[in-house]
Amino acid sequence: MPKLLVTILTFVAVVIIVGAAFITHWLLGIAVILLLVGVVYYRNRFMLYSMKANMAYTQGREEQALALLEKTTGLDGAGAREFMHYGYLLMKKGDLARAEQVFRDGLSRSKRREDEMQIKINLATVGWLQGNRSEAVALLEGVYDSFKTTMVYGNLGYLKLLHGDAEEALAFNLEAYDYNGEDQTIRDNLAQTYYTLGRYEEAEEMYKLVMAKSPRFAEPYYYYALTLRQLGRTDEAREQSAAALERQPALIPAVTRAELEQLAEELGVVREQEEEQEQQQV
Repeated sequence: MPKLLVTILTFVAVVIIVGAAFITHWLLGIAVILLLVGVVYYRNRFMLYSMKANMAYTQGREEQALALLEKTTGLDGAGAREFMHYGYLLMKKGDLARAEQVFRDGLSRSKRREDEMQIKINLATVGWLQGNRSEAVALLEGVYDSFKTTMVYGNLGYLKLLHGDAEEALAFNLEAYDYNGEDQTIRDNLAQTYYTLGRYEEAEEMYKLVMAKSPRFAEPYYYYALTLRQLGRTDEAREQSAAALERQPALIPAVTRAELEQLAEELGVVREQEEEQEQQQV
């Protein structure tokens, strides 16, 4: 039976029941309404926990968000999206084994193709962070065979680049760029691929597009700084390196904090900052 028809019939049945109760006695009618409200709340209380968890997370209370999401995913009504949110926070925290299990549990709850795709992307991310890199790439390639979306192109293109075959990564990231050249992740992947292959002028042109959107993570600034240094534009490279130092690497990092600091030292960023601090003290 179509879902819309079920909803309509359910609504009609509720109206009839409530109406009959009020005809019998107004107190019975109120009691029936309260009972129905209680049933609706009980069956959908996972939504309340989920909303509270989202609020806690946006306010920086990650431990409280995790606790609320654990309760949420323990309820019968919880769907794939609640499991995805919980698994993602566990993954960020570094609890990879637990995150993997939560994602797999969520996969069994997924009813939409989009949810299945997102969970498999998250599972590939967990696998990569656990050191199972070839398996992570293979999982995403399987997703790509069924789901050609901007998100899949961005995630698989990044893993192909980090996996080490730059020529294969270039072919894929060019395909991704043809698919959606406006996406920030796809642009960043292509720019870094150009840098890796020594095609610095092309990397610079792509990084100009990336930087126009003020990326969140350190990698674009770091690789743009390396690109500019290769092109002999040291002052601009120093500015990008300083910006990289102010940001954290991505969840799947392409650069370490030590590498960020080393490049900054090589370009004189650290010395420049120390001189500024000395001048302020004077």
